[in-house]
Amino acid sequence: MRLEATRTTDAVWELFLDLAHGLELTVVDYVYATDFRNWEQAQFIRTTFTSDWLERLRAYPHIRDTSNFRMHGCRYLTPLKIGPAYLPLMGEISDDKRRHVHLAAEQGLNAGVAFPLRMGDPGHAALIAFGGSHGAEAFDALLTRHGWTLHAAALAGHARYAELFKTEFVKRNHLTPKQKELLRLVGHGMMDKQIAHALGISFSAVRQRLSSVQAKTGAQNRADLAALAARIGLVPDPLLKAHGDDLTVFVCTGDGRTGTEVRPPRACAPEAAE
Repeated sequence: MRLEATRTTDAVWELFLDLAHGLELTVVDYVYATDFRNWEQAQFIRTTFTSDWLERLRAYPHIRDTSNFRMHGCRYLTPLKIGPAYLPLMGEISDDKRRHVHLAAEQGLNAGVAFPLRMGDPGHAALIAFGGSHGAEAFDALLTRHGWTLHAAALAGHARYAELFKTEFVKRNHLTPKQKELLRLVGHGMMDKQIAHALGISFSAVRQRLSSVQAKTGAQNRADLAALAARIGLVPDPLLKAHGDDLTVFVCTGDGRTGTEVRPPRACAPEAAE
């Protein structure tokens, strides 16, 4: 209920912290990227690590490729034990990976667990880690008691955070109501002249607003703007077809047979009198 009541991403993050502190876990590290091939394109990183952590990464930029996010979160869905306490379980690892593990230990992560998180969008990946100064035996015992709770909280919390992150897009990028409406019309596929007619403004005014929206959002072209409109919910998802009052069912039976859309028969129009 507390998660459903959240209205901001800050509130979701506070719930993650409350859960961790209740289990005496001092580390929470949460990263989400829209293009996991480019570390710098992470949409958000929230962590209990101090800013020293980023300074160390800047000093050793090549070890970014050895992060749990890049090596595990972008490829797998299974949880992963992390931290120096679990080095014996990691097998042969590179010197860069070992350095990365020990850098995290300097921030208080001796033992932890990382949960990969996916939202189903191409190129998107996320990972959240919980940990502390525990030894392997103590942390294993904690996972036995609370592992499922942490995993469920990670999945549900990420879904809520990502949802609210979208709704905060307009405010975060300082879009005005007029610019938001323009973005919605672009998302509906309207061209500049159509938008000018719909808004009762000149063609040049439309072009000026488009340029302003691109500057604020970083969109490179019209396709980017249309994708943004769909992503933040200004236009319906084109994959979700509207069927009105039709009953649509996709049938998948126990013997492996599948069906397609099943709709109730429509009433025939009365035949014209001869």
